[in-house]
Amino acid sequence: NQDMIDALTDQMSNMHHISNLYFIPQQAQLATWLTENSCAEKAFFCNSGAEANEAAIKLARKHASNRGITDPIILTAINSFHGRTLAALSA
Repeated sequence: NQDMIDALTDQMSNMHHISNLYFIPQQAQLATWLTENSCAEKAFFCNSGAEANEAAIKLARKHASNRGITDPIILTAINSFHGRTLAALSA
């Protein structure tokens, strides 16, 4: 697919990976688009699935706590890997 090859070539000549530690203009544009086209007020970008799962678990627990739920249940898929963080392992 020539369109995909052109897009990948263009991106690789720009930058192919950079840590979320640094400001990335394209990521800021995506965050703006996401918040304008969803119910979210902010966007959070992660470097790994473990970080994403950790954030999702923390957000779910905060959401429950805000509603007076003191012992929320986190649903996970059986025999699935959710990361090597304490929260992911204990979910």
